[in-house]
Amino acid sequence: MSKQTIKEYATKNKISIFNVMKMVKSQKLKTISEVVDGKEVVYIVDDNLAEKSTDTKDISKVEATKSLEDEVESLKQEVAKLRSELNRLKVTVFRMGKQDAKILKI
Repeated sequence: MSKQTIKEYATKNKISIFNVMKMVKSQKLKTISEVVDGKEVVYIVDDNLAEKSTDTKDISKVEATKSLEDEVESLKQEVAKLRSELNRLKVTVFRMGKQDAKILKI
């Protein structure tokens, strides 16, 4: 059995606190109330919460790593392409001469 506050549950599931409160009031989520430091705190209880979260995190980490590696590689290729284009433009400007470069303010 795992218990979380409403804020923790909302953050973990990436939904608003308001929507979590609506789910609690409509009894879509199991809850317990405890008195902590004189205040009533509502906890969301889920027996499978810990198991589900670890399984999905492991899968999503692997997928995210592969996705990030692909994205980094494509960005490296794009940077190399832009550097070669910049060098080509620098050579062109150099060949234009100082007068033409002053007109272009380069």
